[in-house]
Amino acid sequence: MRRFLTLVFLMCLTLPAGMVLTSCSRNPQAAYCNGEGFGLKLTQVASIDLEPRTTGISLAFGQTQQLPTPTAYTCKGAKASVTGFTYGTSNNQLLDISPSGNLCAGTWNRRTGGGIPDFTICNYPTPAPTTNGLPYGSVTVTATAESVASNTVTVWVHAQVTSVSLVLEQQGTTTTINGCLSQTQTAQLNSQAYYSLNGAQTQLCGPNSQTVPACSQAIGNLTYASQNPTIATIDEFGVITAQQPGTTYITASVAGSGSSAGEFSTCPPASINITLNGQTSGTVTQGVTQNLVTTVYDTKGNTLTGLSLDYQSTNPLNISAGSGGAVTANFAGQADIYAVCQPTTCNTAPIDVIGLNQTGTPITSNPVTITTPGIASTFIWLASPQSQYFVPVELLTGTLGSTVKLPYFPNSMVMDRDGNNLFFGSTHELMVYSTTTNALTKEDPSVQGVVLAVSPDDQQVLISDPVRKLFYLYTVSGGHSTTFAGVGNSAYWTPDAKTLYVVGTDYSTNGAGTPTLFVYNVNTGWTTYPLNQTTPSQSLAITVPSVGAFLSGYPTLAHAWCPNLTPSSGYPQGQAYPQAAQVNVETDQLAATNDGAHIIGVGLNGGTTPTLTDINVNLSSSLVSGACPATETGITIATPFKQAAMPFQASSITGVVPSPATNLSFVTYDAVNGATSAILPYYQPNPNGSLGKVGSVALAGGATAPIAGIFSLDNTLFFVSTAGDNAVHYINMSTLQDTKQITPGLVDANGNIVPATLLAVKPRPTT
Repeated sequence: MRRFLTLVFLMCLTLPAGMVLTSCSRNPQAAYCNGEGFGLKLTQVASIDLEPRTTGISLAFGQTQQLPTPTAYTCKGAKASVTGFTYGTSNNQLLDISPSGNLCAGTWNRRTGGGIPDFTICNYPTPAPTTNGLPYGSVTVTATAESVASNTVTVWVHAQVTSVSLVLEQQGTTTTINGCLSQTQTAQLNSQAYYSLNGAQTQLCGPNSQTVPACSQAIGNLTYASQNPTIATIDEFGVITAQQPGTTYITASVAGSGSSAGEFSTCPPASINITLNGQTSGTVTQGVTQNLVTTVYDTKGNTLTGLSLDYQSTNPLNISAGSGGAVTANFAGQADIYAVCQPTTCNTAPIDVIGLNQTGTPITSNPVTITTPGIASTFIWLASPQSQYFVPVELLTGTLGSTVKLPYFPNSMVMDRDGNNLFFGSTHELMVYSTTTNALTKEDPSVQGVVLAVSPDDQQVLISDPVRKLFYLYTVSGGHSTTFAGVGNSAYWTPDAKTLYVVGTDYSTNGAGTPTLFVYNVNTGWTTYPLNQTTPSQSLAITVPSVGAFLSGYPTLAHAWCPNLTPSSGYPQGQAYPQAAQVNVETDQLAATNDGAHIIGVGLNGGTTPTLTDINVNLSSSLVSGACPATETGITIATPFKQAAMPFQASSITGVVPSPATNLSFVTYDAVNGATSAILPYYQPNPNGSLGKVGSVALAGGATAPIAGIFSLDNTLFFVSTAGDNAVHYINMSTLQDTKQITPGLVDANGNIVPATLLAVKPRPTT
């Protein structure tokens, strides 16, 4: 073996000239790009990339900007090592460039003296560029290394842009787009730019003009940004893509100057259609979840997807609707389900442009009626401000539970939506009781007053303190509260727990107080609306679906999300809950029917004979479509109003109680002096819009007035508490007859029996 290796070595030394063994020497051609042994080597610079080659650079007179470091590549595409770059400009009087690649829209200082370093002061170009009489021009810059020049980058040099206005165009054309774009559609953003000439705003560039150039020619590419990317996204070339419905601001910037250029709208829903198994009514059995099918079309007839809709139930304790339209039946009963596209999670818009292209307003669907068969037994809790006790009643056994003594006399009692807690207000503290054990679970003396409402998500409690003239918005889990000035008479949350309406008095600007609608929204906080009423509002009714509220009093008013687009009556433009309707009748108590077509009001008008008013509302042609008129309207009301005298005498109206499943409503009231008997009046509107049926139920025993009432949530019974006999009567909803009476036995401080005026009801399974 050794002899063989020695032989090979000797052959390499003694081969004749011209003979090559590749295994014995290097190949010099392999070091060159062409493989021929000459020319550019593999390690040398073959090309240089200088950015931004696509968009270029825009500079105002006197501005500076550092060029990005160029990237050198070999002929094989690998990065090449470069010790330094030399920069060049096609016009160094318009655009100067330092040895390090720092651009100056004008000329750099050189040999200034006085210790001032070179290339630190950028002087305006002299003379200033002019193109067709306008102050702009363009140059190109390059970078060079090892005798290789880069691509050119265009730099636009121009007067300082002072403002920009947005122009939306169809891609590939100069056709201007008015209105909105449907979801996923695209358009090209363009702009009009202005500069200051002798103190006046003068147009520098803009599209579709014969007097000024396009901005891409005069000042280069503008950078656009969407304030709300969920509504629209914009790429580096100014192509905007519509995403979710709503309106967003678009800002434009160029040469370090930015401004709000305009608004962009993605088309909102024109209709929301929901069905269950292809129908607008259906049956869902207890414990089974079924999904609604939702189809949404925008104002241009195109389908919308991916919307964040709120699904609302008119009977959420029995039949609930979750996200995505999942319907769950917890107990027997009936409910209407609506889908609502509601700001700020759907169809949102900045407050000052609400209504632009019908954005910023809620749009609601048709109802789907859900029936859950069976009968649900019921728990009832009965209390009175005259008594320090409350008593539960369980219908499965039909007997009264044990009387529970409260720490203080209650002035109010409200149950949370899930039926877990009873919240009692008092002048001393908030008292919370468990509905499972009827035991006291919490006392909080920091929040005193009347409990007006509990949010449908069970997270917050509204308490009105008439002594301190404050509202407490109390967080259940944390036990802390925020305050707002005012005193409330009545309050309701919308089913999505986003908006709270309160009628009452604002004392912040008037010592005597101003009748006021208070609105709390989880996104915008508290807002107040003074009410122009000669008879102040004592109650309110939330529309079905919940896009507004009617307020009792004279006149009867409605406020809704539909914004005020023209400032008037003290409401600034864009305010989200201005007056939406006015009905020149006096009402003391109001209720909204389950089908959303009627507001039922009852008022005494200063006498003892009540007048019933049936206000026909049409949400489908106003708020449901999202088309807010340019005046303070928004809820369409059929006129003339339907009115009827009711067949009883009363000293005050205490309530209008609507059924959770039908349009029938009972009326409760306080008796006139000397009353010896009473009836329970009701009203059932006609679906055709004519005056409905006014009727009554005869009350057994010695009842002198039905003072408070509540429905079982399966709509089989109505429980009415009566004065005179201090009893609770069971009204069978199938026969409209008084079938049973119980005496709660609530007593006052002197041991006298008093009627229950505070009622709460909760369903339970029958098995």
